[in-house]
Amino acid sequence: MKWTKPPVDPDLVRELSRTHRLELLSAAILVRRGLIEPQDLLYFLEEDPQYLHNPFLFEEMEDAVDRILTARAEGERVLVFGDRDADGITSITILVQTLRELGIDVDWALPLGDDPYGLTVEAVERFAAADGTLILAVDCGITNVAEIRRAAELGVDVIVLDHHNPQQELPDSIAIINPKMPDTGYPFAGLCGCALAGKLRWALLLAQTDLYKQTICLLNVRPGNETVVFDAVKLENLLEVDRISETVVPGMVGIEDTRIGAFLQGHEVLAYDAAAQERMIRRVFGSRVDVALIDTAPEIWNVFPALERRSLLKILESSRLPRYRRRRPEEIDVFVTLFVLYMQKRVPALEDAYQDVSDLIALGTIADMMPMRDENRILVRMGLGRMRASPRPGLLALIERQGLLGKSITSQDVGYQLAPVINASGRMGEPDKAVRLFLSQDPAEIGPLVDQVVKLNVQRREIGDQAWGRVLPQARTSFETFGGKLVVVQDDEVHRGITGILAGRLSRQFRAPALVMTSVNGKTVGSVRSVRGFLATEFLKQFEDILDEWGGHDPAAGFALASDRVVLFLQRAAAAVDAIQLHEDEQAVLIDAEIPHVHMTPQLHKVVDAFAPYGQANAPLVFLVRHARLVRLDFMGREEQHLRMTLAVGSFKWPAVYWNAAARVNVDFGLDDTVDVVFQLEKNYFQNRENTQLSVIDISRATREGAPGAPQ
Repeated sequence: MKWTKPPVDPDLVRELSRTHRLELLSAAILVRRGLIEPQDLLYFLEEDPQYLHNPFLFEEMEDAVDRILTARAEGERVLVFGDRDADGITSITILVQTLRELGIDVDWALPLGDDPYGLTVEAVERFAAADGTLILAVDCGITNVAEIRRAAELGVDVIVLDHHNPQQELPDSIAIINPKMPDTGYPFAGLCGCALAGKLRWALLLAQTDLYKQTICLLNVRPGNETVVFDAVKLENLLEVDRISETVVPGMVGIEDTRIGAFLQGHEVLAYDAAAQERMIRRVFGSRVDVALIDTAPEIWNVFPALERRSLLKILESSRLPRYRRRRPEEIDVFVTLFVLYMQKRVPALEDAYQDVSDLIALGTIADMMPMRDENRILVRMGLGRMRASPRPGLLALIERQGLLGKSITSQDVGYQLAPVINASGRMGEPDKAVRLFLSQDPAEIGPLVDQVVKLNVQRREIGDQAWGRVLPQARTSFETFGGKLVVVQDDEVHRGITGILAGRLSRQFRAPALVMTSVNGKTVGSVRSVRGFLATEFLKQFEDILDEWGGHDPAAGFALASDRVVLFLQRAAAAVDAIQLHEDEQAVLIDAEIPHVHMTPQLHKVVDAFAPYGQANAPLVFLVRHARLVRLDFMGREEQHLRMTLAVGSFKWPAVYWNAAARVNVDFGLDDTVDVVFQLEKNYFQNRENTQLSVIDISRATREGAPGAPQ
């Protein structure tokens, strides 16, 4: 295995350390990972919900909110329809909970048994026959053009909240909330369905206040160079929609002759320390100017007492705001931030909007392998905290059943222990049990539901293990046939619920894109999983003329077609293999930092925790330590294939595990050797006690490199 530690610019590391008051080790890791842009740094260094993007940045969010409010006013029946996976299940739960809180008559549905993915004509017609008039399609819908057209024919409106890649033809729905739409207006494309449900929840709760659709004008006047500068911002739904800055020479013009006068006309104008602002305005335009500013400072001070009597300029000087902006912020930017924070504090429902469903947002985001970048980091941190402190009753029961109660739950715990159980309910055709589990408040109902979803996961594992042995020979043959560029399995005995699992496992085994197909009710369905830069949806797009359905993401996609077209599909797939370009497959481990012995202390955990949560686009930190002493070595596991060891480094002795490495003992290293070790730092729980251990990635006898010194 090749060890790679990309070089870093020491000047940039020191600058980052100084600007953000970071230890050099953390600054070096950020630089090595390419996290140097202000927007990237913001979400790695801050965790306050104030930095979440406003949902009304979605171009059609207001349309969605208005239609739902109309449904409530008219007493309409609403259906939330979602996908059968963990993202869809959590999305449904969030929306149903939210609409019920608003007093809306809401029901929910999702694919059961061998039902196809996404909204179906049958589901639409059933709902219309029951006098339903509005469907919220969540974690699906972006490809349901025909189904949504049928809904319109039946007088049923549809709102789409989906994060799958849009195709050329879009559904004719009331609103589409999809961060991957090119003209969506939203700054982050990495949200999944449950996060979009959370965004709609926040928007609906804001719509219950007098802030909804209200234009708010904020004004700040500041002295310039023998001039006075007027800065003004307009907010709608607490989102900046317009701003103006104008420099005026005192006594030269009247306010009616300036752009600022027209900008403010017809609106109530809010200021910070209105008396001082009014004096400055009169100095510019004369004492006869009609000034009527609303002073927000006393109310802001009441909510944030530490700011009392402090000017915007003083607040700016001590603010972290400049660290995350390329353009130096002005006092008006501080005013906007303060006002939005104040309004969210004033309306508790807004402050709690995400928090109340954050456990589900974290679960769905991790399960759907969304990038741990941008606001996903704040949402998942918030949700993990909720899971530790006060998760909803159904999730609490699952946490207890999986042995995580009392543990400091991490994204890895969710990914390995919770998400597979919820996903299994959908794979086994019974995702309704998971939705009911999360919606229920009744312990008498929750207990049996937890039993059932856990049992479904056991069944899913058994079916997957049986199928793996059967598909592997076919996979090997296809891998050779397609020149190592593609793995294809077509087996009608494979359970449809595990095609994605098998495809993912095959792609990892062969380091090539994998496609697994099976037969369901006379049709063939399949899953594609990607590696090495292969784009799953782009691959499927080549065959859209013979596919009945297809869609998904770049790394994972699904499709369906008539079984009599499978031979043609395979022929065309074989013809397309030559055009597949895969990234180099060099097995290399990227090292985030080399740790000198003096820094190999339990304090290293603070650095590891600071970069959490880990997941897609943010792999766990990998460290290198040289010249460690291997002072204990034991075999473990049923076949003694794993190693438990103790490494002496500096003043500490570290317990460590090295999986599937027994064959390397006395070949690449042995007891009492001095070794170089590449590892991750993790917490191990045993008998309700938390212990630190090293999870070894690779190990070799020591080289002469890496003299003690500062972290590198």
